Amino acid sequence: MLKALVVALALLAGAKILAQDRLYREGAQEALLSAYRDRAIAACQSTPSPTGALPLWTRPASVDLVIGRSDVDVRIWQLDSERWPARFRHPHVVLTLDEASAPVCRYDVIEGRAYVTAM
Repeated sequence: MLKALVVALALLAGAKILAQDRLYREGAQEALLSAYRDRAIAACQSTPSPTGALPLWTRPASVDLVIGRSDVDVRIWQLDSERWPARFRHPHVVLTLDEASAPVCRYDVIEGRAYVTAM
């Protein structure tokens, strides 16, 4: 009986930690998106795409928050590289358009710079 009680308390404690972590992450994501969405749109609007065109980023199909930029050529064990934080630490606001072949814009919140890549 005592073992069952200990197991139940351990499960409840684990559920509480997971719920708090999830709420914290969702709140932080919402706060970052609301704080940097307009800056990301402005930076993406002024950055030309690889084809040379300036797509209309004012009404993106989706706005997401990701950590790190996957197109930076740095490995996880290369901690001494000056580009390591951009690859694994910096938050990026990612804007995508409706079209399937449309470019994707990633706004680096720390650097304050937009990177437009073709898909």
